[in-house]
Amino acid sequence: MKKLFVIALGLTVFSLAYQSEVKAQVASSDQIRFGFKAGANLMKVGELQFGENTYGSDHKVGFQAGIYAEIPLGSNFAFMPEATFTQKGGKVEASDNGTNGKLETDLNYLDLPFMIGYSATPDLTIFAGPQVSFLLSQKTTIHVNGEQLGDDNTDTENLRKSLAGAAAGIGYRFGSNLNINARYMMDFQDATKDNVDLGTLKNSGFALSLGYSF
Repeated sequence: MKKLFVIALGLTVFSLAYQSEVKAQVASSDQIRFGFKAGANLMKVGELQFGENTYGSDHKVGFQAGIYAEIPLGSNFAFMPEATFTQKGGKVEASDNGTNGKLETDLNYLDLPFMIGYSATPDLTIFAGPQVSFLLSQKTTIHVNGEQLGDDNTDTENLRKSLAGAAAGIGYRFGSNLNINARYMMDFQDATKDNVDLGTLKNSGFALSLGYSF
């Protein structure tokens, strides 16, 4: 009889602790959360055209950092807006008759994704949505046979100042504050203006970031 009493008491304590934890998670999921994040991305700019030749761009490593919010919508859905500084761009390398050329461009944007997230589990979130990007600056460098050709080009006259795009990805939460986020993002518009014929220059690539929510 004493053993049964001890077992019953233990089960009761465990049940109360479990219910308390569940209630805490539910209460937390109903709250608006803010946070900041930072990480790296791997981007490219599509195809670059010079005369009759078209060259595909290679991926380029960049940096990103920004702030975000998680606004509960009910039924495991949330509105997830962000404001992120993102380094994009790419590089093109080609050889012709013993001449090796490399063009590398850095494009800095302020990305504003407006995504909807779905919590498949309390810790795992899938998200997708549109994104608007505003050009901040650019730098293009050309090398021929290992030597830089001229000065860095920082002119933005031929580039669009804003671009429409989209992002989709997955996030995982570690505890109540830390999270990791992986996504694919792409622009729907060329980075250059309509009157500039340089090929199909569209930013696209992957990003991985670590975030802290509070």
